Amino acid sequence: MKGVRVLVLLLASGYLAGCAGQAAQSGFLRDYSQLKPHPTIEGAMLYQHASKGLKDYKTFMVDPVLVHFAPNASGTGIDPEDLKELADYWRNGIVKGLSQRYRVVSAPGPGVMRLRAAITSISKTVPLANIHPAMKLSGIGLGGASMEAEGLDSQSGERIFAIVDSQTGNRIAMVAGLTTYGHAKQVMDAWVERLVTRLDEAHGFKKP
Repeated sequence: MKGVRVLVLLLASGYLAGCAGQAAQSGFLRDYSQLKPHPTIEGAMLYQHASKGLKDYKTFMVDPVLVHFAPNASGTGIDPEDLKELADYWRNGIVKGLSQRYRVVSAPGPGVMRLRAAITSISKTVPLANIHPAMKLSGIGLGGASMEAEGLDSQSGERIFAIVDSQTGNRIAMVAGLTTYGHAKQVMDAWVERLVTRLDEAHGFKKP
């Protein structure tokens, strides 16, 4: 009962993460007018170029991931060192994921897509909520993250795609629920996996 009371107090203080929803615009993207509701991801917004797409690119330039919080975003009080670690974690994941099949370069060039991304909010995981049996069937204590990203032709600057998304973690991977930023990293891993999967589909690569 004591653990449950602690969780109730945390919930009242606004510390716990809420459900995934539509992310607020942070200003990281220069243009939001092109975005439309994502066809398969609830709450996400997406833009895709009418004639160009991921299939036109096999080489990528990955900018450092920025932290660009939306107004009233959760996570603004997080230690800057922790935020840098999370930004580096996501970028390293992107580079590692792309490098399995595609080239990652450091300079613009023909057929090179420039990837820009920003973390726009972070919700901390509450480990106690992920251990206590009374809370395991609820969404209480789940952390998560929001992001904005776009892919540009590295030479012309033309936008090929843009996305705004906000997600919470889940309890399937128990380890993620035992650390403060475990669910945020879980969400970032899912973003990387989604990007690589979309690329593979565009280029006709099949999963082994």
